[in-house]
Amino acid sequence: MELYNENFDNVPSLVKRLVGSEEIAGKIELNNGEMLYVTLLMNGGKVGDFYRYDTPNDPNSKFGPSITVESDEETVREILDSDDRLRKAVEEMNDGSLNVEVEGYFRKTVFWSIKQLYS
Repeated sequence: MELYNENFDNVPSLVKRLVGSEEIAGKIELNNGEMLYVTLLMNGGKVGDFYRYDTPNDPNSKFGPSITVESDEETVREILDSDDRLRKAVEEMNDGSLNVEVEGYFRKTVFWSIKQLYS
Protein backbone atom coordinates (compact mmCIF):
# COMPACT_ATOMS: atom_id res chain seq x y z
CA MET A 1 0.00 0.00 0.00
CA GLU A 2 2.68 2.48 1.02
CA LEU A 3 4.97 1.55 -1.89
CA TYR A 4 2.15 2.05 -4.38
CA ASN A 5 0.93 5.34 -2.90
CA GLU A 6 4.49 6.71 -2.56
CA ASN A 7 5.08 6.03 -6.26
CA PHE A 8 1.64 7.14 -7.42
CA ASP A 9 3.09 9.68 -9.85
CA ASN A 10 4.82 6.81 -11.68
CA VAL A 11 1.66 4.70 -12.00
CA PRO A 12 0.44 4.61 -15.63
CA SER A 13 -2.77 6.55 -16.19
CA LEU A 14 -4.56 3.43 -17.47
CA VAL A 15 -3.93 1.70 -14.16
CA LYS A 16 -5.18 4.74 -12.25
CA ARG A 17 -8.34 4.66 -14.38
CA LEU A 18 -8.82 0.93 -13.81
CA VAL A 19 -8.51 1.03 -10.03
CA GLY A 20 -10.09 4.51 -9.61
CA SER A 21 -12.41 4.21 -6.62
CA GLU A 22 -12.88 0.47 -6.70
CA GLU A 23 -13.00 -2.30 -4.12
CA ILE A 24 -10.27 -4.82 -4.90
CA ALA A 25 -10.24 -8.28 -3.29
CA GLY A 26 -6.96 -10.17 -3.02
CA LYS A 27 -6.68 -13.90 -2.40
CA ILE A 28 -3.10 -15.04 -1.96
CA GLU A 29 -1.94 -18.55 -1.13
CA LEU A 30 1.02 -18.17 1.21
CA ASN A 31 4.11 -20.37 1.05
CA ASN A 32 3.02 -22.12 4.27
CA GLY A 33 -0.26 -23.19 2.62
CA GLU A 34 -2.47 -20.68 4.43
CA MET A 35 -4.66 -18.20 2.56
CA LEU A 36 -4.34 -14.44 2.90
CA TYR A 37 -7.52 -12.51 2.14
CA VAL A 38 -7.26 -8.73 1.76
CA THR A 39 -9.35 -5.84 0.50
CA LEU A 40 -8.03 -2.60 -0.94
CA LEU A 41 -10.41 0.32 -1.04
CA MET A 42 -9.19 2.67 -3.73
CA ASN A 43 -9.80 6.40 -3.72
CA GLY A 44 -8.90 8.40 -6.82
CA GLY A 45 -6.52 5.68 -7.93
CA LYS A 46 -4.65 5.56 -4.59
CA VAL A 47 -5.05 2.98 -1.86
CA GLY A 48 -7.37 4.61 0.66
CA ASP A 49 -7.70 1.64 3.01
CA PHE A 50 -6.28 -1.86 3.20
CA TYR A 51 -7.28 -4.66 5.56
CA ARG A 52 -7.23 -8.42 5.89
CA TYR A 53 -9.81 -10.95 7.03
CA ASP A 54 -10.03 -14.69 7.68
CA THR A 55 -12.70 -15.87 5.25
CA PRO A 56 -12.87 -16.03 1.43
CA ASN A 57 -15.60 -13.35 1.44
CA ASP A 58 -14.98 -9.93 2.96
CA PRO A 59 -17.38 -9.57 5.92
CA ASN A 60 -17.14 -5.74 5.65
CA SER A 61 -17.97 -5.48 1.95
CA LYS A 62 -21.26 -3.82 1.12
CA PHE A 63 -21.36 -4.42 -2.65
CA GLY A 64 -18.57 -6.91 -3.36
CA PRO A 65 -15.32 -6.29 -5.20
CA SER A 66 -15.25 -4.96 -8.75
CA ILE A 67 -11.75 -6.40 -9.19
CA THR A 68 -10.53 -9.72 -7.77
CA VAL A 69 -6.88 -10.79 -7.80
CA GLU A 70 -5.80 -14.36 -7.03
CA SER A 71 -2.25 -15.67 -6.89
CA ASP A 72 0.39 -17.18 -4.65
CA GLU A 73 3.00 -15.55 -2.44
CA GLU A 74 5.92 -16.37 -4.73
CA THR A 75 4.28 -14.71 -7.73
CA VAL A 76 3.37 -11.61 -5.73
CA ARG A 77 6.94 -11.31 -4.44
CA GLU A 78 8.35 -11.69 -7.97
CA ILE A 79 6.11 -8.85 -9.15
CA LEU A 80 7.04 -6.59 -6.22
CA ASP A 81 10.76 -7.28 -6.74
CA SER A 82 10.60 -6.55 -10.47
CA ASP A 83 11.97 -3.34 -12.00
CA ASP A 84 8.88 -3.19 -14.23
CA ARG A 85 6.05 -4.36 -11.97
CA LEU A 86 3.22 -3.80 -14.42
CA ARG A 87 4.93 -5.67 -17.25
CA LYS A 88 5.82 -8.49 -14.82
CA ALA A 89 2.21 -8.65 -13.58
CA VAL A 90 0.92 -8.93 -17.17
CA GLU A 91 3.52 -11.63 -17.85
CA GLU A 92 2.30 -13.56 -14.79
CA MET A 93 -1.32 -13.13 -15.96
CA ASN A 94 -0.41 -14.51 -19.37
CA ASP A 95 1.39 -17.44 -17.68
CA GLY A 96 -1.67 -18.15 -15.52
CA SER A 97 -0.02 -17.61 -12.13
CA LEU A 98 -1.85 -14.31 -11.55
CA ASN A 99 -5.60 -14.30 -12.11
CA VAL A 100 -7.42 -10.97 -12.30
CA GLU A 101 -11.19 -10.78 -12.72
CA VAL A 102 -12.71 -7.43 -13.59
CA GLU A 103 -16.41 -6.53 -13.44
CA GLY A 104 -18.09 -4.09 -15.82
CA TYR A 105 -17.63 -3.18 -19.45
CA PHE A 106 -15.52 -0.05 -18.88
CA ARG A 107 -13.15 -1.79 -16.45
CA LYS A 108 -12.83 -4.80 -18.76
CA THR A 109 -11.94 -2.51 -21.67
CA VAL A 110 -9.29 -0.66 -19.66
CA PHE A 111 -7.93 -3.96 -18.31
CA TRP A 112 -7.72 -5.41 -21.84
CA SER A 113 -5.85 -2.28 -22.98
CA ILE A 114 -3.32 -2.63 -20.15
CA LYS A 115 -2.70 -6.27 -21.04
CA GLN A 116 -2.17 -5.37 -24.71
CA LEU A 117 0.20 -2.48 -23.97
CA TYR A 118 2.33 -4.38 -21.45
CA SER A 119 2.52 -7.82 -23.10
